[in-house]
Amino acid sequence: MTKTNKTATSESAVLSRRGFLKTALPAAGGLATGVAFLHSTGSVVFAERAQGCEIAKPKYELRFDPKICAGCAYCEVACAQAHGGHADPLASRNTFTLKPVLDFTGLSALSANAPGWPQGLADATFAEFSENELCRQCISPECMDVCPENAIYVDAKTGARVVDETKCVGCGTCEEACQFGMIKVNPHTDIARKCDLCGGDPQCVAWCPTKAITFHEL
Repeated sequence: MTKTNKTATSESAVLSRRGFLKTALPAAGGLATGVAFLHSTGSVVFAERAQGCEIAKPKYELRFDPKICAGCAYCEVACAQAHGGHADPLASRNTFTLKPVLDFTGLSALSANAPGWPQGLADATFAEFSENELCRQCISPECMDVCPENAIYVDAKTGARVVDETKCVGCGTCEEACQFGMIKVNPHTDIARKCDLCGGDPQCVAWCPTKAITFHEL
């Protein structure tokens, strides 16, 4: 009887291990696939999207060249004006940062041209003054996946991920989910705002005097 019990226990252990491996190995494969996709797309929710529920890919993207940026912030003002009807930076969809001139060693064009200072200019580019972060229009957008109101949709013309302001309740879940910080809730309106590519005619591109921001078809 003891021998029979030991045999049954041993067989049960083998079956348990087999069951674990049958479950674990496909899961590990799925995890590896998910990690690979994360590396290529930046999405941490790809594995959550059911097969056959893929969304349309973005058709266009914005690109920024800091080497020719003049630091004028026209892009930010134009975006705010187009979406909010005024120049309030909170209405802008891009994130423009003008870096302090003294962040680097040497003379800048701004300080060297001051009266009484005839010294020559140091080698410098506008890249040392400014940077601009633009929405990536992610292949698998986390902002869209986490929105409890389904207030983010894909624009059929541009493929941009767009906020439906009539559905947004300003909960901020999308803002927490975006790893790039490209969607934010406007504290004045309690509505999330992000780049919508202006329906195919981005105003940041149209108003940039040095063409530092360009619009490209994917």
